[in-house]
Amino acid sequence: MSNPNILTNHPGRDKSETWAKLTHCPVSKSTLSRNILNSFLIAWGLFRLRSSYRVVVLGGGAQVDMFYMILQRLWPFNSRPIVKIDCLWYESSPLKQFFKRRIFRWLDKVVNRYVVWASREVSDYARVFGLPREKFVFIPYHTTVDFNAITVRNGDYLFSGGNFARNYSTLAKAVEGLDLRVIIACTNSKALNAVRFPSNVDVVGVNHQEFMQLIAGSGINVVSLSGGLLHSGGQQTFLNAMTMGKPVIVTDPEGANDYIEDGVDGILVPPSDPERLRSAILKLHHHHDFAMRLGQAARKKALRLDTEANLAAIAKLAREVIHKG
Repeated sequence: MSNPNILTNHPGRDKSETWAKLTHCPVSKSTLSRNILNSFLIAWGLFRLRSSYRVVVLGGGAQVDMFYMILQRLWPFNSRPIVKIDCLWYESSPLKQFFKRRIFRWLDKVVNRYVVWASREVSDYARVFGLPREKFVFIPYHTTVDFNAITVRNGDYLFSGGNFARNYSTLAKAVEGLDLRVIIACTNSKALNAVRFPSNVDVVGVNHQEFMQLIAGSGINVVSLSGGLLHSGGQQTFLNAMTMGKPVIVTDPEGANDYIEDGVDGILVPPSDPERLRSAILKLHHHHDFAMRLGQAARKKALRLDTEANLAAIAKLAREVIHKG
């Protein structure tokens, strides 16, 4: 097993010794692009290399992954098993969803396993897209904290951030009138549209480094997610907060319960329920010992969920596919 036998477009070799040892990735982060032509060229380059490897792990951009699967579907000769990670899928309008389901089922013929970051997505994705449930595997997501680049301290503000699948309207209602400063980091105008923020809330646009420092300096971290979505989000945000020792509140119990035990290492609140969210925030704000215990337990759990653990689990799955199909 000393020679790489996994071909991938996931550029995680600098973060995982296991991934570096077992994979070959001809793609760097700087070459990844949303440009359709560039995505096709990357997929074509991977496709030409496939015969030298025993399995392909796709997870370096949705367009590249899609083009690679189309190429293998159209030209099945010298095909290799495929493990598809980063399945960040949403439901669409009825007509668009009809065609999406048909495409997914057509491409499913060349996919051996799908990796999801929330266990509830196993049955939900299989049902919505008509795909075999047994092909889906839950592997925990990972933290991305560089402790050399941030200063962790117990701040006096609540932080919430993220651009996608967020419900800041519920958070705004929950914190209105509280003697607590709230900072929201978001640059997605759709997520902020028509939200009336009270005077104790500051909405800022920041870069990644500033985002991480805002988490590191907060006293409470809230990931306020929208309800009723197919894809469970926010894992990177709340796991990073947990590994910094922050008490976290997440408004997606079904999606986050793989990572958080309610009342032990975090708090899970139903989505779109400002009263329950307000109660959870006040509990952490006024009971510092409880908040500290949650943060310490969260850190202990999240430190095990680093990039090495995530990519080693994916590599293990890929090797199982080689031997079992």
